[in-house]
Amino acid sequence: MVCIKCMRLLHRLPDSGGIFGPALQRYTWRQLSSTAAVNNQTAVAEQLSSTAAVKNRTAVADQLSSTVAVKNQTAVADHLSSTVAVNNKTADEGQPNLSKDLVGRTIWDPKNGIIRISKSGQRWESVIGVEVHAQIKSNSKLFSTAPNEFNQPVNSKVAFFDAAIPGTLPVLNSRCVLAGVRTSLALNANVNLVSFFDRKHYFYADLPSGYQITQQRKPISQNGSFTFDVMKSDIKKEYVKTSHLVQIQIEQDSGKSLHDDIDGQCLVDLNRCGIGLLELVFAPDLRYGPEAAALAKELALVLHTLQACGGRMDRGELRVDANISVRQPGQEFGTRTEVKNLNSLRSVTDAIEFEVWRQIAALEDGQIIENETRSYNVETGETVSMRDKERKQDYRFMPEPNLPPLVLDPALINTEKENLPKLPAEKRSELHQKYGINKDICRTIVDNPHYYTLFMECVEYKPLDFKSVANIMVLIIQEYLLEYEKIFVSEHDIKSSDHSVDEIVTISAKDLVEASNLRMERLINHTALRILIRSKLDGDTRTIIELVDEKDLRLIVDRKYIQEFVDDILKSQSSQVDKYLTAKPKRKARQLVPIRLAANEDPRAENVDMVIFNDILMQKLDSISKKD
Repeated sequence: MVCIKCMRLLHRLPDSGGIFGPALQRYTWRQLSSTAAVNNQTAVAEQLSSTAAVKNRTAVADQLSSTVAVKNQTAVADHLSSTVAVNNKTADEGQPNLSKDLVGRTIWDPKNGIIRISKSGQRWESVIGVEVHAQIKSNSKLFSTAPNEFNQPVNSKVAFFDAAIPGTLPVLNSRCVLAGVRTSLALNANVNLVSFFDRKHYFYADLPSGYQITQQRKPISQNGSFTFDVMKSDIKKEYVKTSHLVQIQIEQDSGKSLHDDIDGQCLVDLNRCGIGLLELVFAPDLRYGPEAAALAKELALVLHTLQACGGRMDRGELRVDANISVRQPGQEFGTRTEVKNLNSLRSVTDAIEFEVWRQIAALEDGQIIENETRSYNVETGETVSMRDKERKQDYRFMPEPNLPPLVLDPALINTEKENLPKLPAEKRSELHQKYGINKDICRTIVDNPHYYTLFMECVEYKPLDFKSVANIMVLIIQEYLLEYEKIFVSEHDIKSSDHSVDEIVTISAKDLVEASNLRMERLINHTALRILIRSKLDGDTRTIIELVDEKDLRLIVDRKYIQEFVDDILKSQSSQVDKYLTAKPKRKARQLVPIRLAANEDPRAENVDMVIFNDILMQKLDSISKKD
């Protein structure tokens, strides 16, 4: 039994929530128990005089006691429930203590790889697959005898078949087939001994026949892999990436539509129509725009090395289509969009990154991603919708009736495999391991095929230091090219170059090695080396030795002359010499810096062997120090 005063006291107790909830509840029940015991004793004493009244009070007290207990329990439960809800909400909201600097950025997660952190703090993963269209390097087109030449007068390189004149038939170009076989072997793909050509029907102004001849049922090769380096970008991480190659197919290129905004007309140039294409379809295993750009860059180098494609994106020889979707980590693929005709590495990166963040923002805003084709506007940096892909997918594929199955001889495949040239990755590894060249410099040399050709020619002249030769190429020659906006072409490739004579510069491997050796023998300094290389790039026909003698570039090694030079510097820097002599051993090197700076500013330093100068300088300072 509980007295009324205790009940009033319990009504004034606060809600027993939080970490003190159970303690308060136990306290309440103890209080109720002790109070009930006292009231029982009182009830026994008063029972003789007022049994009915006591019974009434007991009933009321019991009812109030149970009511209060229920209320206390309910309050505790409510508080615990709200606490759990808050904790669950915190857990559901993602990673705890997410830095504000990471919001709206791409990060590297050791567990999940590349992750996008949206402005709301949610984690997203982008899924990217690319299709690369590479124009095959051949003298004629894929199915006609029309020349395959760039930058020719409009509609001047068009055969009857390219214009879809009735009665004309396709004749397969064997050079295009060989390019497909070499590319397949280089990318570790399985070459199909039998493949088929199909018609892909769609109407477009620059496709006169109304269909494209491609390989839809069984392409020339399938199931390859391509490994490439991804350089540091926003995530500040350099790593190696491998992308699965789904298939390679041979097909026709379309013509080119020329839009005249002034007169409101659309003109068609069929020079490109019918040129052979290799379409390389990669699996959606990329996660980042720079990864796609790195893939396209390395692939262009591989195709150029194989002589399968020129690889120049600025000419449209290599074009990239990107299929992009986003999902939360561990979820199924989202709805994808396709961004067409990306013709530069920067466009590949920027278009993919814009589209990824556009889709993330749309999904978090409750919108639905449409399966559509989009284009990239370089000026605005945005992708814009072109057409609804879901309504344009019926291409009505059918076998090409005018072309038999393409049957390859296994002996041909083996011959091509044995004759594959060194690929860019192998070249970089050779330069680094065999010649001891820095990896970044290796990458620069291999990225420019003419640099690599020049370096390998220099190797034949047995330079004293391979690193010196490489440094001349990527520092002195590269500086000259940027300054004068020129293009370097190796000496043996000048005749086959498609650049004008005014655009290109060159230097022979013999001259470069000779200049490098003079520097390594300390007969000239770096300034003189730079003068020699730039003179040869300017087209100077004199030999390296003639240039050295006529420009008086030889270093002075006469020790008597250099000793006088040292004495003059010590006299002019007498106060600094005193500081050097009195300095503690650990500080002497610092006090020596002003003395050497003064020597370097002297005009004689340009013609003096400064190694000998420094030897004599230290000898003089040591002798002075011993005298003191």
